[in-house]
Amino acid sequence: MGIVIKGATLQSGKIADILVDGERIAKIAPSISAAGHEKIDAKGKMLLAGFVNAHAHSGTSLLRCIGDDMQLQQWLQERVWPAEKRMGEAEVYAGTMLSIAQMLRGGTTCFNDMYFHMNAVARACAKSGMRALLGYGMIDLGDEKKRKSELGIAEKFFREWDGKANGRVRCSFAPHAPYTCSKELLVQSVSLAKKYNAHIHIHLSETRKEVFGILQQEKKRPIEYAHSLGILGEKTIAAHCVWITRQEAALLGKCKASVAHCPVSNMKLASGGTCPLPELMHEGANVCIGTDGAASNNSLSMLESMKFAALLQKHSRWDAAVISAAQALSFATKNGAAALGVDAGEMKDGKLADLILVNKKAAALAPLRSIAPAIVYGAMDGNVMDVIIGGQIIMQEGKMLTIDEEKIVEEAQKAALRISD
Repeated sequence: MGIVIKGATLQSGKIADILVDGERIAKIAPSISAAGHEKIDAKGKMLLAGFVNAHAHSGTSLLRCIGDDMQLQQWLQERVWPAEKRMGEAEVYAGTMLSIAQMLRGGTTCFNDMYFHMNAVARACAKSGMRALLGYGMIDLGDEKKRKSELGIAEKFFREWDGKANGRVRCSFAPHAPYTCSKELLVQSVSLAKKYNAHIHIHLSETRKEVFGILQQEKKRPIEYAHSLGILGEKTIAAHCVWITRQEAALLGKCKASVAHCPVSNMKLASGGTCPLPELMHEGANVCIGTDGAASNNSLSMLESMKFAALLQKHSRWDAAVISAAQALSFATKNGAAALGVDAGEMKDGKLADLILVNKKAAALAPLRSIAPAIVYGAMDGNVMDVIIGGQIIMQEGKMLTIDEEKIVEEAQKAALRISD
């Protein structure tokens, strides 16, 4: 038995029925019989591909509001790092479940994550029905013993979890950043990624301090340095990239790398730079959107991040047409799925049925004229009514079917108390 979604409004504005067979979209047509299938009444709802959060640290939802309105280094040294030292696997699991609950509420059907205690993150994805690309965040700070340990943990996690949960959990190799990883760790991460034909997930050019530090140490800017080590490629997801030159944008495009733009986190932490989306797109890089972690963003709303991605470019360029709503929506769906190697992100026959239904009668969207602008500039997380991942109904009419949201919030509150100073 499959699922037939009846009377949904597509992004084009047309009304259609959709047949989901197994984990994929089997047919999109004006009318499909629901006989023998589970029926979802989508009258009054917009059907979209689920959002893909291209950069997150899901365990950090426990750190939400732990140190707002502070300068970056003070925030890290006085609040975040001390709290993280007190986080074990149970705390990361609780934080990840809390993150997943919010992401599902906002229409996110897949996310890309880098953190520690990644077994807990993977278990949370398996439990909830969420799709994810997960990598253990490696940091060695030039310590050879630490480097060997980090690489071992990362490879062990990859071997244990890649392809699990009916293929919903895939794994990557995730060296944290050039300023926290030795050259040897970065090179060996590339070797592991090649060995397993896996993705690389890394932070690049997030702050001026990072850029100046790598320039002084390696005589190259971070993107140039990463390229020289073989890090950049079609399976590379580079988070942030807010302090890059046109030449670096060209390198990212030449290598067909993906850039995960995190506008809300960058603005909240006063990173200062602005990711040059038009230049990246012109050069052929794949632009997608991430929220970053709830520690730096507070929210994990892709709707919010889409809106800010468009508005930040318009504001900084003095050009209201520089990034359209339709482009921002593509960043969060089609481009995000491509970045993570997920055969989803589009409403097409044969694509994975990672789908969301949005209430088109919501006051925030009325009067409804054009779908993409309504979603990007007006929609809120609460407007998402139904979520389907891989053909499984995860949320229906606003009710979570695979997780107990109230219990998740309670457990997260308890876990947050355990790591408080």
